[in-house]
Amino acid sequence: MVSFYGSFDYSVDAKGRVNIPAKFRKALSPEAEDTFIVTHGPGGCLRAYPKDVWNKRMAKFAALPATPDNDRIRRFISGASSDSVLDSQGRIMLSAVQMKYAQITKNVTIIGDMQGYIEFWDSDRYREHIGSMPDFDTLIYAVEDQLAKMERSVGL
Repeated sequence: MVSFYGSFDYSVDAKGRVNIPAKFRKALSPEAEDTFIVTHGPGGCLRAYPKDVWNKRMAKFAALPATPDNDRIRRFISGASSDSVLDSQGRIMLSAVQMKYAQITKNVTIIGDMQGYIEFWDSDRYREHIGSMPDFDTLIYAVEDQLAKMERSVGL
């Protein structure tokens, strides 16, 4: 699976187009067909998945049993999503609805994620989000403890 690393600051133009960092574009597989699926993400950000990663993820969502919560989240994700093909300048389009959800007006911070997607944040909101997280040392030790427990449970 593709992994994206790093953070980049850009501006969204008047038409809602934003550059995708060259480093991220180069990481795309041919199966992505230069297409990202953009949808709402937790915390008020947007997530963009390469088309091939999105299709695999949606197959997992489709396999979930039909329950009120699963149906609700599938509807929300499907309704909030749009596909966007990279243009000749390496940009994708964010819809007005998506930009409103993420409160993106002009400046956007693009964050890579190891799970195969990238996030778009209004730059000021991203700084607030990071500033409100617990102490990094406390957080990383707690996460590493979870990873060690997972490794022990599967015999690694």
